Amino acid sequence: MGQKLFTLSFDDGTEQDCRLIALMEKYGVKGTFNISSGIFGRKSYIKRVGNGGKSAAEKDILHPELYVNHYILTEKDALSLYSSSNVEIASHGTHHLVQSDLTKEQTEEEITQDFERLSELFGYRVVGHAFPKDTFNGNVIEALKRNGALYARRVSRERPKDFSFNRNELILMPTCRHTDPFSDELLNKFINTPAGNDDMVFVLWGHSYELDYGTKLGCYEHIERLFQTVSHAKDIRFVTNRELYEA
Repeated sequence: MGQKLFTLSFDDGTEQDCRLIALMEKYGVKGTFNISSGIFGRKSYIKRVGNGGKSAAEKDILHPELYVNHYILTEKDALSLYSSSNVEIASHGTHHLVQSDLTKEQTEEEITQDFERLSELFGYRVVGHAFPKDTFNGNVIEALKRNGALYARRVSRERPKDFSFNRNELILMPTCRHTDPFSDELLNKFINTPAGNDDMVFVLWGHSYELDYGTKLGCYEHIERLFQTVSHAKDIRFVTNRELYEA
């Protein structure tokens, strides 16, 4: 009999992760935070565009309400926060660079060094990666395999047809983003679909800074409702991304 597995995958390692992890612990949710070992403590902003956003070095003083902080945790704070038993750490590239044009030499710095540094910092072998801006090439894939990656997460662009999952594939496609307009409906479908012979997986991805947007979907109230809803399902197991591959 297959299992029904639910996990989070959130990127960048910003200060808003503190409040998100508190909600995860409240409802027993588990997940993976994809961070970059070379940019701890970096501060910038995100300009909200609909339910998404664009990076900005400074705020537009005429429209400050359109911006949220993109303050990456310091190394010290990251070590403290991500020590939660509900959390796994994975790589997001040493400097969060676009990875579609990386040479083999550059992947040593962006992939290998990130895996090694994060593993050293957190005291366990990092086995996952999330592609910055959903970009990668053959050199990146080779480097991931060379470093023993179990999975590398992309982003979801379309509503999935089902909740199937293949542990033999390196690429992990998430089910939906927490700001997708169909996220509630899709989660309810997952909850109400009986377990079959194969495992069913729901991977909810995003960035915790999006919870500061203050929109209908980009807010803490919405993601807490998702957590509350899934926590009531008795046949769903909460896992980290790594545990998806070890279940």
